[in-house]
Amino acid sequence: MEHLTKAQIVLLTLFVSFVASMTTGIVVVTLMQQSPEPISQSITKVVERTIEKITPGPVVEKTKSIIVKDEDLMVAAIDRNIKSTVAFRVVGQDGELRLAGVGTIVSADGLVVTDKGNFGDGVLTTTINGVQYALQVFSNEKNNTLGVGRLTPVSATSTPAFTAVTLGNADALKLGQTAVVIGGRDGKAITTGLVTNLDMRTIVDKETKAETKVLSNVGISTRFSASSNGAPIINLSGDVIGFLSINEGEGSQVGVPASEAKNILDLISKAAVTKKVQ
Repeated sequence: MEHLTKAQIVLLTLFVSFVASMTTGIVVVTLMQQSPEPISQSITKVVERTIEKITPGPVVEKTKSIIVKDEDLMVAAIDRNIKSTVAFRVVGQDGELRLAGVGTIVSADGLVVTDKGNFGDGVLTTTINGVQYALQVFSNEKNNTLGVGRLTPVSATSTPAFTAVTLGNADALKLGQTAVVIGGRDGKAITTGLVTNLDMRTIVDKETKAETKVLSNVGISTRFSASSNGAPIINLSGDVIGFLSINEGEGSQVGVPASEAKNILDLISKAAVTKKVQ
């Protein structure tokens, strides 16, 4: 040993350790094979538990739940629609400029849905981003509560692009749901209410005599003044599901389902296609 170098001593130590460990393993295996079954089972359980402690378990990723509040939905619904509501003015017979209800832009080229009662006093006008527009009436049918017109610039020569709302399905409404109305004198006043009733009417097919129930009125818990006539009724998903129709003289307020507006717009679209073909 005195004549060995440090490197040789290290190698010799490692070799002795290796031989010792091999010998120990052989002895342990031999003893395990010769030991009674209860003892071998106990040793096996100890080894298994030791391995479980040493081996890391599966990594569980923590996820954070995001709770969306009705208040957040309402803010998003208002932001989505407020740019598409306009307040109308009309020049009366005495030459004074008066309020004439609210309209909702439903297409990028300026089609507007409003209560057709707003059409009665003259040409409706509104101002958007400093530009004055007049409403050219496209639909004012007797059988409808709503009417449709197109915003036409009074003086500007450029063709503006409007922000349109999304018309939803009023048939999916439930009693007690929150409804948001954007109306008032400037067409930007926010009012909330609850859906208090969903009135249905029955349509009978003349040929088949089949009966179909159709939603005719969306009742809102809040009462509105005539300045909000034609204002959109919006659900918390941001879809316009109806329009206010207010008659202060009769003291009535009706929420006209958006399906009527869809039907009018479909007829206007078909008429435009027919005109192009001709």
